[in-house]
Amino acid sequence: MTADMTRRTALAQRLAGLSPDQRAELERRLAERARPPAPGGTARIPPRAAGAGPLPLSWSQEHMWHRHRADPSGAAYLVPLRVRIEGDLRTEVLRAAFGDLVARHEIMRTTYGERDGVPYQLVHDDAGDGGVEVGFADLRGAQDTGAEVAARLAAEAARPYDLAEGPLFRAVLLRTADEAHVLSLVLHHILTDEQSAGLLLAEFVEAYERRLNGRPPAAAPRLQYADYAVWQRSGPAGGSATAGLRRCVARLAGMPGEIRLPADRPRPPRPTGRGGAVGATVGPEPWRRLRELAREAQATEVMVLLAVFLVLLRQESGQDDITVTLPEAGRVHPDLEDVLGCFFNTVAVRCDLSGTPGFRTLLGRVRAGCLEAYDDRDVPFSEVVDAVTGGRAESRHPLLQTMLIFEREGAGRPVEFAGLRMTPLRAPTAHRGARAKRDLTLVAVDQGDTARVDLVYDADLFDRATAEALLGRYLTLLSSLPADPDGRLGA
Repeated sequence: MTADMTRRTALAQRLAGLSPDQRAELERRLAERARPPAPGGTARIPPRAAGAGPLPLSWSQEHMWHRHRADPSGAAYLVPLRVRIEGDLRTEVLRAAFGDLVARHEIMRTTYGERDGVPYQLVHDDAGDGGVEVGFADLRGAQDTGAEVAARLAAEAARPYDLAEGPLFRAVLLRTADEAHVLSLVLHHILTDEQSAGLLLAEFVEAYERRLNGRPPAAAPRLQYADYAVWQRSGPAGGSATAGLRRCVARLAGMPGEIRLPADRPRPPRPTGRGGAVGATVGPEPWRRLRELAREAQATEVMVLLAVFLVLLRQESGQDDITVTLPEAGRVHPDLEDVLGCFFNTVAVRCDLSGTPGFRTLLGRVRAGCLEAYDDRDVPFSEVVDAVTGGRAESRHPLLQTMLIFEREGAGRPVEFAGLRMTPLRAPTAHRGARAKRDLTLVAVDQGDTARVDLVYDADLFDRATAEALLGRYLTLLSSLPADPDGRLGA
């Protein structure tokens, strides 16, 4: 299965759940909201000029660079990927397949340095022998294999990286039975994002099959991540982001200085990043009603989830002007769909909850706010924060206090290839809360007929009991509001 086939299958699964009216509306919105191309904006992104040496970082990479510098020994920006592989796995083929991926993608052999206060990236030549180092442990004789696997995975996900020393990923293979393994990949966020992680696993499948069948490795793609970074810094993207930054600042002007959350303790002078997480399942009936309401309102599930989150924040803070951030894929050009790298961005959605609107009316406001924010998804969030705060961003600023993340569990379905069965494993809820990047982060995972909701909290501010109470109130709202969308919020 190629990476393109995997991506098309996932897209088809999402589109299959849309009604004809929804598909027509989706097509209309895509055509209506497509940004007019800047001069030269329709041209393909060009490969950078030949030659070795330091290269600029993309905006997303620079953001990750500064976050790493602030906490170089932390694990907040490590991305763990875990898969279970069942069948007659050939470890030497696996090692060679990873070597082919490193040869194919420059981002897998890039390190990061600093000169005169300015960070840069350095792409290294592929000098390998067709393989990479893969750690191995045979756990078949362990007293408690499950506990041993969990402990080793947790340890791998906690070991930090030095960005100046590569590689910035590591692979460990744990044998749990005669024909069963758990493969752990831990990458630094500076070289990956959610879409890249899925693409990496899909390309691993293809590379393994090619090696096993004696076929040559896939050729390197036309475009590499460093090409994108150079284009972003000097091409049409820069002008587009400048205009978008002005719009973002105008939308966020005059926002309150802080969301007054029900913290158990004062904010410490220097955050430690300690986090915790609590979670629960949304049952079939409330999840069905939520999705029906989204379809009726020509909205998305994330918009309904966000509207409910805003109601909770309004109840807790007593404020009517609230801003919540959402992650964004950041791939603003079609040439970037198959490029491995760190493209993620963040958008800020500001909402007016004043008066006593019905929930359906509030959802309309949230929908409009999301579409406005998505229009400027190519604006680096760090630039927005600096512009809004005057370069004096503090963790208590509303742009940095809350986030909502929406995921689909379709990526967790098994993949069969070369006589093997590979099943992605989700990191446990506790891992989400290992490090807190916001005061509160709501993570909703669409599991098909049900959904999983985790609330990740800053343990410097909140006790677990407070987080559990907040999550309980959110779930109550999530069950009641979509069931009576015309009811007034005050009631």
